[in-house]
Amino acid sequence: MAAYDNVSALMPVSILGIYLHAVFVSVTLGFPFVISAFLYKWARTKDNDYYVAARIATGVLAVNFALGAITGTLVEFGLVQAWPGSIYAISTVAFTPLVLELAAFIGEIVFLIAFIVTLRWVRMWVSIGLMAGYFVFAAFSGMLITMVNSWLNVPWGTGPLASVLYPFLPEYGPAAFQIPVLVTVKLALVDSLLTVGTASQILQNPEIAKAVGLSLSDPYIALSSPYALASVLHNVTAAVIIGIALAAAAFSYKHFRTGDQKYVKLLKSFLPILLVLLIIQPIVFGDNMGKAVAAFMPTKFAMMEGAETTIQNPLLAFLAYGDPSRPIQGFDELRRACGKHGDETIADIAYEVVPDYRPGPSGSIRLSDLCLQDLSKAEKRLPTIHAAYYTKIAAGVIALVSVVALSGSVHNLGLISSVVRIIEKRLGGKNLLFLLALLTLLGSILASALGWYVREVGRKPWTVYGLLYPEELVTPVSFSTPVIIAFTLLFAAMALGGLYGMYLVAVKPLEFVKLLRRGAGVEE
Repeated sequence: MAAYDNVSALMPVSILGIYLHAVFVSVTLGFPFVISAFLYKWARTKDNDYYVAARIATGVLAVNFALGAITGTLVEFGLVQAWPGSIYAISTVAFTPLVLELAAFIGEIVFLIAFIVTLRWVRMWVSIGLMAGYFVFAAFSGMLITMVNSWLNVPWGTGPLASVLYPFLPEYGPAAFQIPVLVTVKLALVDSLLTVGTASQILQNPEIAKAVGLSLSDPYIALSSPYALASVLHNVTAAVIIGIALAAAAFSYKHFRTGDQKYVKLLKSFLPILLVLLIIQPIVFGDNMGKAVAAFMPTKFAMMEGAETTIQNPLLAFLAYGDPSRPIQGFDELRRACGKHGDETIADIAYEVVPDYRPGPSGSIRLSDLCLQDLSKAEKRLPTIHAAYYTKIAAGVIALVSVVALSGSVHNLGLISSVVRIIEKRLGGKNLLFLLALLTLLGSILASALGWYVREVGRKPWTVYGLLYPEELVTPVSFSTPVIIAFTLLFAAMALGGLYGMYLVAVKPLEFVKLLRRGAGVEE
């Protein structure tokens, strides 16, 4: 276990990398709306403030894109290093989405460069069209990565396999995988783990590949998952919201510092987009996401709702299942489902599925014991997931209320604006505007960050929900602590340096140009 103790130190590094990369992804997806709003207002009013703001926001987006590409590459490389067993998923269900994601990345580059070099030289609608093309490819890239992650949460295409092991799970779509091959791989992983203490490296053994043969009959199966579709709409919208909220906070801060009404004017041009998205997100996309979790991930749903025992909650049941009389399944009911296995063992199932099965160390394990053991691991996370989930909801409510009030402070929204005016008399217009924008940003970030935490930790103890454990896929190589610390510091320095570069572009563009010239060795 010593190797795993060292490897576990890589997990916080992976988490840090993913969250830092998410900052750049949010700007990538949110700023196209801000820039397009500025261009539209510039074309309508001929007010040069909008054009200057569009140019500055474009500079921020360009720096952000470069940093997003760098951090994204490091994150993906690091995840493969930490989880080499994931090569099985990469070479099967994730292969087509990742190939398409490379094409999407090229599309992002082409449209962003075309937008930058033609801005003010082509008609406004052409520029907005180029920015829209950039956003489409960026969103497509995010969609594909989300779909790969969604397969880890809901392994669509494995049919009844997970439900055979865990009777409380549903079937996951058509059996696009060859079930005997999946079972053979799983047994090989478990037997290797039980005999030599490591497992992930056997997936990289060519002899194992020859023995199990081809496993996937539909390379597009990850793209057809209903859970993945709900995830894409929810996650991409969350990133767009954070990106736009960041711009709103920046312009509100500039107004707070200078008192210049120009920044309020700029804020008004894109604030309605943020308002609409923050209304749609919980009502439509969040609701669909919750229904998908309830349908496909019963242990995670029980953790989110704190259901140690089965509960009756008509409102929650209506939202989750569309049936207010249906009980919310708790861990007591899930444990009872494990009892359906009786005295069956892994070998009993394997004999039915795998031709020429030869029992290994795992063959004698009782399925009911395996089922109960994994439920116990999941239940231990219930208090944490439950608290994180409802804190996420509270943060989302704060963001929504704040953006409604913020909109009421700069637009005429009737009663809402009247209430905001009363508060402004006590706090001051500048103070309230910045406070509301800041609360919108912080609420959006907290809701998104905790949502991702619930998404990832909520599927444990499985790395691939219901099928594969972390210890079956994690690297067995021992990493020294100094190496981990050095890499973490380097990655963090790159990300923070990129954020500082974006700040310079936003507030001191000439200083940023000087830094670039100095770095290139060009004399002033």
